[in-house]
Amino acid sequence: MNMVQDSSPVAHADTRIFYAVHKTFRLGTNRFVDASAKLPPSVLRPVIGSNWSFYRAVLDHHHHTEDEEIYPALMAVRPDLDVLLKTLGEEHLELADAVDTATAAVTAFEQEPDAAHQKAMHEAIVAVRDTFFPHLDVEDAQVVPAIAESMPPREWDRLDKQALKTIPRKHLATAVGALDEVIRSLPDQERPPPPPPPIRLMLALSWRRKWEARMKPLLVETPGADSAGS
Repeated sequence: MNMVQDSSPVAHADTRIFYAVHKTFRLGTNRFVDASAKLPPSVLRPVIGSNWSFYRAVLDHHHHTEDEEIYPALMAVRPDLDVLLKTLGEEHLELADAVDTATAAVTAFEQEPDAAHQKAMHEAIVAVRDTFFPHLDVEDAQVVPAIAESMPPREWDRLDKQALKTIPRKHLATAVGALDEVIRSLPDQERPPPPPPPIRLMLALSWRRKWEARMKPLLVETPGADSAGS
């Protein structure tokens, strides 16, 4: 149903999953910003460290995939993007520094979960967001369309599958659960094709449920959230 565009010969690389990955990082980052600002230390302390560690690992994997696979493949067909892609690669290093600072702040909060350490952690996570989101804005506006227009569809499909295969095994279920939440929220025409059957099965059996349970302690309740339409 959501693959009507794919029923005819493919003229462009299908970048819907790449776009959904970016939306997943935006959602996750915003959740950390909100949770670190609004949840009490007694709620945050048991869950912030493991969730931040997951976030850091999958973000590192995502940027490594871009630096080593996606950007070089795009540069091969769009040499005019050389300066842009090099700049984005440099921004990955800046973002890694911001993430390292936030990681240290998370660790300090876990050791001393008081108001001062929570404030420092929140400010460090906000700095990650403020570094990361403009970077994503540029990728969504310039890199994703360039991939769709210029990358051979089969090559892009190979890179898409390779990115999934190389997610660290210990984080695979959580990463797929996070992405699944975002994909299910998208309009039909924006949803990527479904994942391979084994992953769909695991989502249905446990991964989706485990992801929801993992996120629940980090979610900040907002007035009227329960009655809001989906």
